[in-house]
Amino acid sequence: MKRWAVTHTGALIVWALLAMPIHADEIEPDAVISIIIDDIGYRLEEGREMINLSANLTYAVLPNAPKARQLANLAHQHGHEVMLHMPMQSTLGEAAEEGALAIDMKEKEVEQALLQAFNKVPHAIGMNNHQGSLLTRHPGHMEWVMKTMRQGNYFFVDSRTAGQSIAAQIAVEQGVPVLSRDVFLDHTIDEEKIKQQFDILIKQALENGYAVGIGHPYPETLSVLQEMLPTLALRGVKLEPISYQLRKRSAQMVVGKIIN
Repeated sequence: MKRWAVTHTGALIVWALLAMPIHADEIEPDAVISIIIDDIGYRLEEGREMINLSANLTYAVLPNAPKARQLANLAHQHGHEVMLHMPMQSTLGEAAEEGALAIDMKEKEVEQALLQAFNKVPHAIGMNNHQGSLLTRHPGHMEWVMKTMRQGNYFFVDSRTAGQSIAAQIAVEQGVPVLSRDVFLDHTIDEEKIKQQFDILIKQALENGYAVGIGHPYPETLSVLQEMLPTLALRGVKLEPISYQLRKRSAQMVVGKIIN
């Protein structure tokens, strides 16, 4: 595992980020949302447009996409958090993305595929799944994934592409910091539908204190974000990167335990 530590020292900052104290006035801030933009890496221009948004978005990069390394570096240069968007086998029966984790893989193959994928996405400090409606149901494979994530000091976000996903549960069992997606912003690629989903994301955050949304680098999604993100403060909501939300929830759990 020495090579892992050497090639991924940048990823180790996730534990420093999660360990950073949240001050007293940050324990109960306005409601917080985090938005992950998936599928970064295919097309340079659409990736650049999303990254150039002046907002605390988090960018999930496909490891084998042609512009993966270039756009991961660009996002990092703009001060944004970068994640690996790891392809996993789905139930759709479609041809899997190159390098996808598959149900017929052994533990060592899963580990090596993850190592290779993180090597292709510089500055990644966590991971979420691309597809994976089949693989995220399987406890054995998810245990192998989370063991590798723990060894690399990464966090995990369950995209919840399947209602039967046990990925978040296994992450908790393996001691991996984890969040789950609450809202897909652009399952339907239509600006009015995306606005409706954005409103649902805000409503959930106001009700629960936090929410996680996932979108994609579609022109329609970009247009909605350009319009809606500047309104968040007026609606009592803050947009923060994923690591902030992990720290916030951890702080709330600690405070709850002290009070109880």
